[in-house]
Parts: sequence; structure tokens; C-alpha cells
Amino acid sequence: MMGGNYGQNPQLLPTSKTGKTKVKEKYTRVPNGAEGHYAQWVEASIAGLGNMEVSSPFEVACPLTESLLMANLAIRGFDIREPRADGKGFNYPGRYKKLLWDDSQMRITNFDAVNQFVKREYRQGWNLGV
Repeated sequence: MMGGNYGQNPQLLPTSKTGKTKVKEKYTRVPNGAEGHYAQWVEASIAGLGNMEVSSPFEVACPLTESLLMANLAIRGFDIREPRADGKGFNYPGRYKKLLWDDSQMRITNFDAVNQFVKREYRQGWNLGV
């Protein structure tokens, strides 16, 4: 099975089975697909936290996003290399390491080299002003 963004246009593989198979829709779709999803997010943001029901609540979306970003940190950390002491080749200290996340400090606690991908230092004159 495959589908587009936000589950639009689901298809069975081989695609010849798509027209032959009818499955009852289990979840209500956001009208207008991706555009409707973005509009719903804006409306919920304007309404304020907890004041509007949405199809993807922040209580679910935030931890899900954080876990996906952790996967990205693991991928980036896998390729961090350090020269070997004998000068022949490299060691890869992030390979096969379980990363431990401290959400209150917004950092990995057991492999500091990967924290360079969590936050960045902006060039002079290009900071966010916070």
C-alpha cells in the first residue's frame, strides 16, 4: 500500500487492485488535504492551546516529532568520525550508541558531539534576538 501526503490518494500494489478493493474510511479526513491541514493548524494556533479540536493534537504531534528528530540525531551521529591515535584511519564513536535525551536541557547527555545538530550558533548579525 502507498499513499500521498496526509494519506491522500491511497493505492494498493499492484495498482490494479486499487479499483477492485473498497475499504470503509476509519478516520475523518481534514477537508482540502494538506491545505486544510495547514489551515486547521493556523486556526488552532490563533484559538490558543486547548481551545480548538484538531485532527493532529499538539499533545500527540510534539512527542512524535521529537522522536523523529532523535532518529535524525542518531543518523547524523553515526557518521561522526575522529582520527585514530596512530594516524591511520578514523574511529566512529557514535556508531551503535544508544543516545540519551534530556528534554529539559534539550541535549544528548552521553555523546556530546551530536549536540552540534540540536542547536546552532548564528553568525554575527544573524541571531534570532532571543
